Amino acid sequence: VSVRGGWPALGLGGHWLLQPGNYTVDISAEGYEPLSAALVVGRERSQEHRFVLQPLPGLLVLRDAPQAPLELRVDGQPVAAGDDGSYPVAAGSHQLRVSAARYLPFDTTLEVVGRGERQELAITLAPDWADVFVASEPAAAQLSVDGEVLGRTPATVPVPSGTAQLELRLDGFKPWRRSLAVEAGQQLSLPLVQLQESDGLLSIGSTPAGASISIDGRYRGLTPLEVEVPPGRAHTVLVAKPGYESVTRSVTVAKRGSAALQVVLPARLGIVRVESEPADAEVFINGISHGTAGGEFELPAVAQRIEVRKDGFASFTTEVTPRPGAPQLVRARLLSSGQAAVARLPQTISTSQGRRLRLVGPGEFETGTPRREQGRRANETQRRVRITRSFYIGLHEVSNREFREFRSGHTSGAEQYKQLAGSDHPVVMLGWEDAARYCNWLSEREGLPPAYALRDGLLQLAEPATRGYRLPTEAEWEWTSRYNGGGGEQRYPWGAQMPPEPGSGNFADQSARGLVANVLSGYNDGYPVTAPVGSFRASALGLYDLGGNVAEWVHDRYTVYAAEAAPLVDPQGPASGQYHVIRGSGWRHASISELRFAYRDFGDQGRLDVGFRLARNAD
Repeated sequence: VSVRGGWPALGLGGHWLLQPGNYTVDISAEGYEPLSAALVVGRERSQEHRFVLQPLPGLLVLRDAPQAPLELRVDGQPVAAGDDGSYPVAAGSHQLRVSAARYLPFDTTLEVVGRGERQELAITLAPDWADVFVASEPAAAQLSVDGEVLGRTPATVPVPSGTAQLELRLDGFKPWRRSLAVEAGQQLSLPLVQLQESDGLLSIGSTPAGASISIDGRYRGLTPLEVEVPPGRAHTVLVAKPGYESVTRSVTVAKRGSAALQVVLPARLGIVRVESEPADAEVFINGISHGTAGGEFELPAVAQRIEVRKDGFASFTTEVTPRPGAPQLVRARLLSSGQAAVARLPQTISTSQGRRLRLVGPGEFETGTPRREQGRRANETQRRVRITRSFYIGLHEVSNREFREFRSGHTSGAEQYKQLAGSDHPVVMLGWEDAARYCNWLSEREGLPPAYALRDGLLQLAEPATRGYRLPTEAEWEWTSRYNGGGGEQRYPWGAQMPPEPGSGNFADQSARGLVANVLSGYNDGYPVTAPVGSFRASALGLYDLGGNVAEWVHDRYTVYAAEAAPLVDPQGPASGQYHVIRGSGWRHASISELRFAYRDFGDQGRLDVGFRLARNAD
């Protein structure tokens, strides 16, 4: 023990005379780690300070170990050997494991004395391999175990326990491979390995490339191809590719030799003519330009990707497989960018209430009725109308259930006829403004900008137009009903002639006798007032009740139009007026005039036979 710092220290038999202050104590003892610690001496006459020395680790020497790099783990932790080959291990009881490559580990428990004392531990590492004898015919084959080259046959080699992969290689012979289960210490002697001569190497190419190759009836791959075949005998090679004639060849490859086969496949050709509208579009076949449309192309009888392009138009693409002896025609009608955008629109959409709307494309038609036509009314002026934008229109009329989510107390006139209030019956007894406000409510519920805005105290279509729900314009309603969106004109909901066919719709029938002044003779649809929406067959466009059930509010304010020479484009009716247009027939209608699709009515109040359906701009 020595004390440093302050006044000189005087030691007497384990006691020290020190002035109060701060000191450093140095303590050392054989077999222990030296200690240097701070010592604070107070003013008390007698003071005691205790210090504990840590014993040095013991030095472990492993004896009888094999001549191989060893790994020692003490309580699972690796311990490195010192320069003298001994291992420092702390005093106490420890679990030891000694490992070496290709040996089984040695485990033991050892009480280590420590304090720098050397302890010897005799260990016995059992081999973790077995000697395996391998011989081959012919001899001198290279022997590998798990990818490591160990010698040439015949040879006895150490193979690790477990599953080992043996391989023999010799020039001019096929590789020999075997998976071998090995137990440590259990010697094995394998039967003589008879090496087989290598196959010959056959190289096959074709024009065009990518032809399938079958050799002796077995598929081997696509050209270009290198494949091994047994030498010294003839092999039948079949080369085939869709659109080309197949070719068969006989090939023999010498022992340890090679052969090459190059085949030109005759094309099987067919004629494809490509026409387009507009006519000056450019034709691409499999990505390569072949000039303008209107020409004939001789192509291999395999799937050909044909694309027709023109600036300002959406490309047309199709796939055709030419047929030899049977010319084919491809007609491409290119759509303008706007038309292509419409073509990509979904054919139907759904509201948050579960009702579907159908996409209807633009078109041009004649509204109104010729003067001499039976049933014509004075407000049915003939005019040309052009609709330039696609729109969506409801498949069904809006039902009481849907409208009551907007206005819960609405009765639809049930005070007069209770059937009118049925959940799936069309909502009635509401004015045009009620229908428009429902459209705005539904738009806001779905996060769409409302279609109607209040201007000058009136609900008008918002500017610019939005994609919110609205009422169809009178032109859209007539284009959808009377002209089936371009699918052909019809006079009545069921066809061209009176009377209506059975099941055509809900009109003023025999069951309504006593409720309305006039009924259809001999017609009974089973519903004296309204019917559930969609109860009768749909139109050619898939829409229900465009004629029958209830007449429908449309967007336009009412007026009697003068004849126009030029087509009206996307008309929306006059900007002001007391009345709004009502289109279509309903359960109160029975006359020729009322049942026609051309019939125009108007009103400013709700009625028992007037409802509405939804519409939306498509873009």
